[in-house]
Amino acid sequence: MKPLHSACRLSVLSLSLAAAFTAHADSAIEKIEVKGERQAYRGNFTHLQSPEALFEFDSELIEQTGVTGLTQVLDMSASVSRQNSLGGLWDSFAIRGFFGDENVPSGYLVNGFNAGRGFSGPRDVSGIERVEVLKGPKAALFGRGEPGGSINLVTKKPTFQSSSEFELTAGSRAHRRLVGDINTVMSDSVAGRFIGFYQEEDSFRDTIETQKHGLMASFVFDQSADSTWHYDFEYAEQEIPFDRGILALNGNFDFMPIERFLGEPGDGPTTTMVHGHQVQWLYDLNSDWQLSSALAFRQTELDSLSSDADIAPSRQKLYRDFQTLTRQRRLRAYDTDQYVARFELAGDITTGSIKHHIIVGVDYDRFEYDRDYRVARAEVLGPDTTDAQLYAINIHQPVYGLHTPPTPNPFIERQQNQWATGLYIQDQIALTDALQVRIGGRFDWLKQTTDDKRNNIYFEQSEQHFSPQLGLVYQFTDSWSLYSTYGEGYRLNFGLDYKNESFDPNQSESIEFGSKWSLLDNNLDVTLAYFDSEQTNIIVADLNHPGHSAAIGEATSQGIELDVVGQLPADIQIQFSYAYLDAQVSKDSVDTGLGAPIKKGDDLLNIPENAASIQLSQQYTLNGNALSAGIGAQYVDERLGQRGTEFYLPSYVTVNLFAEYAISDRWSVKAQVHNAFDRKHFTNSYSQIWVQPGEPRKVLLSTSYQF
Repeated sequence: MKPLHSACRLSVLSLSLAAAFTAHADSAIEKIEVKGERQAYRGNFTHLQSPEALFEFDSELIEQTGVTGLTQVLDMSASVSRQNSLGGLWDSFAIRGFFGDENVPSGYLVNGFNAGRGFSGPRDVSGIERVEVLKGPKAALFGRGEPGGSINLVTKKPTFQSSSEFELTAGSRAHRRLVGDINTVMSDSVAGRFIGFYQEEDSFRDTIETQKHGLMASFVFDQSADSTWHYDFEYAEQEIPFDRGILALNGNFDFMPIERFLGEPGDGPTTTMVHGHQVQWLYDLNSDWQLSSALAFRQTELDSLSSDADIAPSRQKLYRDFQTLTRQRRLRAYDTDQYVARFELAGDITTGSIKHHIIVGVDYDRFEYDRDYRVARAEVLGPDTTDAQLYAINIHQPVYGLHTPPTPNPFIERQQNQWATGLYIQDQIALTDALQVRIGGRFDWLKQTTDDKRNNIYFEQSEQHFSPQLGLVYQFTDSWSLYSTYGEGYRLNFGLDYKNESFDPNQSESIEFGSKWSLLDNNLDVTLAYFDSEQTNIIVADLNHPGHSAAIGEATSQGIELDVVGQLPADIQIQFSYAYLDAQVSKDSVDTGLGAPIKKGDDLLNIPENAASIQLSQQYTLNGNALSAGIGAQYVDERLGQRGTEFYLPSYVTVNLFAEYAISDRWSVKAQVHNAFDRKHFTNSYSQIWVQPGEPRKVLLSTSYQF
């Protein structure tokens, strides 16, 4: 594994530079206004002009609700569903029913950069200004992607007004969290911002403890009135116990207490690390055209030793006596490095009465994935097989450390690299004041190499792929528009088939129709959308070549979404999201993990048919000071919990409460209650013996001070 020392040194260097600049800054610096934010790939369109659905969560809502992880933020979007997080080691989610490769974390973007592909652990949301759920296929601009959409995180940037804030939180199960946010003006053209966090807590799960800390440093340099530079640094480490959850044999969710842990505390926690850099240059060529160029590097590491239930029926004694759980022991050592470069030009051209808003760019993405995976599994059950040979644990009366842990043997030792160079262009044409047409596309040159060190196999794959995008918007009034859009997507599949050749890329296409309203003097945005998507070349078992996989699976997802965001009368803030999803397998196949037959028409794993979320808040005045209070609720329908079975997770409703009171201009206190009615629920699963229970009631109290 690569050492962490370089990342630690970079953290110290960033803080040292900040201290040095601050020490020499003129205390009487004139305030400089920050230029308007421009995001790559996106263009500058109003809510009614864009032929796509977008749902956002800003930092104010995130801080009000008291959630600290990306997965918990995404729970507030009904279009996003939790998926298999590999025992809590990463963020894993599906958008509009599609979730990508379940053996790696779900990808997301940070400031438009591909940044979620590595093994950095669950993402902490400190330092995040906004979380954007970009719905629909984005491959025509972003490159690789799923048909359901993409997640983009916009980080907090420095401003030219010095300020600092520290927040201390304590809560249930020994929850302790400290967040610091320091914004400093270093000169008349340079500002910096430093956000650090530390958190540790116990869990409602027996023997489980987590600890994480990190630092985000960002700088802005206004070189001139037309030229601005941004630099962002990210560093975080986490210690997360590997936890596969509970058992729910035959759909009995009271089979065992949700607190019971069936791994081995002696394995220690999984450790993850990330450090990354982003540099962006924004230049206004004139009043109509802007240039954006950027570079990024991100490194992640994951080290894990775990003991968890073996899902193979031939080895699992639990299916015979309903008390003895056969376990496997696994070791993971994963490294990733990612390099990204981007150059983009955006602007407007008018030809006669027709106006063109054009985005054209080129980007480069290199992803290196070094995987060392080892496993120790029991032999097939026989009449004389002992519990020690099964590395077993009694689920009703667990005794940790009872048997000598087996030594995992090499199973996968593989170096896999991917390169993608893309050229993209989009033109949104305003044919009239009401009618706009979007035409776009992206051409990618792709390369992938696989070096299987265990089997001494090396293979190269080269692909060329074009992803088109079409859109139409008709704005009937100043407050109402209709839109439609079509797009295609792709991503390279990891792994090799029976011929030791790379799989064909996963491909998808989607069509969407929607209507948008801006109501109540443009204070309330409403989006109603219908979509229909299909995905091909999904990795499934190869029946003709046992023990191998093939890229022949297919699935579809169609549904209706309603999003409402903004301000209601009486200054009530609302964030409402509803989704109806019909996500199904569209071709008979066999699951790679469980070997179970999957039939056409089967539901996709962990995808609810109905889901809804609402957040309501209102401002008050108490003793002359500001008071805000709110309530949030989430409904999740029943979901398929194991492929090829009738095992479904039950539906649930959870309710959250939150309030904040400003004791003075600088000092405030907050309280949040998550799962206020202590509802027992289950968020996701892979099988009946890998079921993740949701967290019981949790109370958090915070105090923050600004200066």
